[in-house]
Amino acid sequence: MQRLTSTPLKFAAPCVYLALGLGLPFVAHAETQMLKATIDGNVFESDDAGIAYLIPIKGTFNLGASTKGSAAYPPPKTPIDRLSIICRGFEGKPIKFIEKDFGTHGCEVQFSKGVSEVPFGDPMALYESRWGQNNMIEITSVKGKVIEGKFHFEMKEKKPKSGAMVMEGTFKAEDRQK
Repeated sequence: MQRLTSTPLKFAAPCVYLALGLGLPFVAHAETQMLKATIDGNVFESDDAGIAYLIPIKGTFNLGASTKGSAAYPPPKTPIDRLSIICRGFEGKPIKFIEKDFGTHGCEVQFSKGVSEVPFGDPMALYESRWGQNNMIEITSVKGKVIEGKFHFEMKEKKPKSGAMVMEGTFKAEDRQK
């Protein structure tokens, strides 16, 4: 039996072989995900660890992102915001969803400002773009499991307090499901 040393490379290779031998997923991700948006003049940015892009149901685009650094431990002391975009009718190729495609027609977007620290608690504010005007999400590139695109949403607070909010941004995400 080989004695393990503190040299990381001597330890890493056996771990990879063990993971592959046991059939465990071992995936290296070359792509760096990003999502950046301007929300009423303020920057919302997510990082690689804060973005989840997956297709849980065939033909459905599902992209979620949270505030940059929110996946770290300990989480940041500042409030964490989350963006969720779901569109039906995505066939794995570039497409543009416009105003008529939102609401019950296929696309729903939610933005939670200041997610609650209490499980199932209410965020500070929750915005939706189901029926907003000038809503658009465009998937500009699909290369394997990597997609890129841009979006523009006019959102309204679910519990009307402050009215409308405009969000405009870009993204690059990778489907990292097995």
